[in-house]
Amino acid sequence: MKPKKSVEEMQGYFVPLYEKTWDIKIDSNENNYGPSNKVIEALKNINYREISFYPFYGELSEKIANFYGFNIENIKVTNGADEAIQGIIQTYLEEGESLLTLDVSFDMPIIYSMIQGGNIIKIPFKEKWEFPTDDFVNAIKEKVKIIYLASPNNPTGNIIEKETIEKILEKAENKVVLIDETYANYYGNSYKEYVNKYDNVFIVRSFSKDFALAGLRLGCVISNKNNIDYLKKVISPFSVNAIAIKAGIVALDDAQYFYNIREEINTSKEDLKNFFEKLNAKVYPSNANFLLVDFKEKAEYIYTKLRKENIAVKLFKKGSLLENHLRITIPTKAGVERIKKALEIKPYLVFDMDGVLINAKNSYRVAIEKTYEHFAKETISQEEIQKAKNLGGLNNDWDLTQFLLNKKGINPSYKEIVNVFQDIYWKDGKGVINDENELFDKDLFDNLSKKYNLAIFTGRLRAEAYFALEKFNVKDYFYPILTTDDIPEGKCKPDSYGLNYIKEHTIANNYYYFGDTIDDITCAKNANYVEIGVLPPQDKSEELTQSLKSKGAKFVLQSINELESILEQKNETKC
Repeated sequence: MKPKKSVEEMQGYFVPLYEKTWDIKIDSNENNYGPSNKVIEALKNINYREISFYPFYGELSEKIANFYGFNIENIKVTNGADEAIQGIIQTYLEEGESLLTLDVSFDMPIIYSMIQGGNIIKIPFKEKWEFPTDDFVNAIKEKVKIIYLASPNNPTGNIIEKETIEKILEKAENKVVLIDETYANYYGNSYKEYVNKYDNVFIVRSFSKDFALAGLRLGCVISNKNNIDYLKKVISPFSVNAIAIKAGIVALDDAQYFYNIREEINTSKEDLKNFFEKLNAKVYPSNANFLLVDFKEKAEYIYTKLRKENIAVKLFKKGSLLENHLRITIPTKAGVERIKKALEIKPYLVFDMDGVLINAKNSYRVAIEKTYEHFAKETISQEEIQKAKNLGGLNNDWDLTQFLLNKKGINPSYKEIVNVFQDIYWKDGKGVINDENELFDKDLFDNLSKKYNLAIFTGRLRAEAYFALEKFNVKDYFYPILTTDDIPEGKCKPDSYGLNYIKEHTIANNYYYFGDTIDDITCAKNANYVEIGVLPPQDKSEELTQSLKSKGAKFVLQSINELESILEQKNETKC
């Protein structure tokens, strides 16, 4: 069965089906301090009558009315702020009418309006993230039925100034003005005064972000009596459960608990803001319990580093207006310190794979031999292969094989060489790649990762690189993992594109590159990395050692397993 057209064509708001246990979950703006202990104790003492019978909303409605300075007739309790917004849109928006909103704001009003068959008008920000007052007011025209305003706005954190609200209200006669104040308790201000001045104002509040009841789904609408009566016709009569009601009552009675933690949250917010600015990020002013931070090209790095430490933050999609922005809920003070520790600026160790981490003698070298033999109808020695490799200027083993064949006067097409080579080496994961073995000790990367950031820059294809790293159970130590697939044509080693890319997209106080060829050393030198040579298993000669040093290698390791002791002995910035 197909749904109605508006539902079929719209994008939904999908959430994970199962919980992942994060050490610090700061991706959805929940209150990391949790509800007050009085709420927890109250929920421990639920009696059978409270869950056996349908709930009553009078006591909670009175508490909300008193808390915000209204009468009970001005209050409609809802299943979270989401149901409040949905109920208003269902009550007032006719098919073909429009919802007016910002182009960067909460998504659910748009989704609910589209379900109703409504049109969406999004007003763009001209400056990040200053409310575009004139453009917004000018867009209030006949077909606009609902105006959605969020103050503070999610995800930008900005508020709407009182003068702007009043300009909108002056022009919005006979239109619903829905003001979402989900985060307003953090700002300490509200536009609830306009409920008594205008009959078209609806204030939406939530218990999720401030009172830490997100899992119980509790919110409310504040408006005049007539509007509330209409909403009661539309919103399900028993949509809010009895446990949420009890929690809401106790939370309001113990509101001082929230005011206390709000001070801590604001202190932590300033602390995080200063820390992120030291990382050269753009931190936007926020009046909510989160920060919106533009990390530019380093956003993926920050996001990944935090996730590796089991810290969840929100990274916005590529191609969106918020690309490279992270929204970070303010955690506890201990959480702030965890973030600082996770993003501690450390040196970056970047590794080539073949000859450095992986012994490719029985894989790549075999594929070169057999590909050469396939076309030349004769064998070639390992010594001759290594001699050609030491010349430099050959981007990968396909190029090396072509060079050896051409030197012999044999000229198959490059495509033919690649196809034969890959059928021997890769063969969809069933080739001689399975004959590789690691060149590193078991604990090497576990030890290094405590003091350094680790990355890979290899001439392998992505599938082949991941295959080997996963086989030896070390992939998770490295970020980023840069392969031939990620490098533009003509930018392979010794061009420094790959190493420059890593430097531009990460944060470190020094960069090292470990390679086994003169192209690796040249690439590192051009990217202003500390150049370190590593002798491959098939060539531990003094000749190669001197060749690597002549290209700029600060020193040459017999094996990557010497790395720890070398780094401990040397001054890292002067290697």
